[in-house]
Amino acid sequence: MATSGNYRNFYKKDGKTYAHTINPLTGYPAEQEILSATIVAPDCMTADALATAAMAMGLEKTRELISGLPDIEYFLIYTVPKGGYRTEYSKGMLQYLPARGTLSVLENP
Repeated sequence: MATSGNYRNFYKKDGKTYAHTINPLTGYPAEQEILSATIVAPDCMTADALATAAMAMGLEKTRELISGLPDIEYFLIYTVPKGGYRTEYSKGMLQYLPARGTLSVLENP
């Protein structure tokens, strides 16, 4: 299991937020809606690579990639255009999560 995130390691300049994840296609900070990606995979190297890739790819491309990979579970926290955030996770991830009632701190108020 591995988690990557931009929720703690970022800075703001002139009202714009810059995260530490770099988009490998541009060489600039990734500007994606995912704040945190947790991946469960058969080995930690795969989990870490996918979590970091999710941060650079964004929500839609992450969904596409992970849907085609066996034995991969995910938990994503992402921003929404109107403000706030949402969570999304695979069915298989439920076995690693606490009882649903204790997740309220992660849900958008």
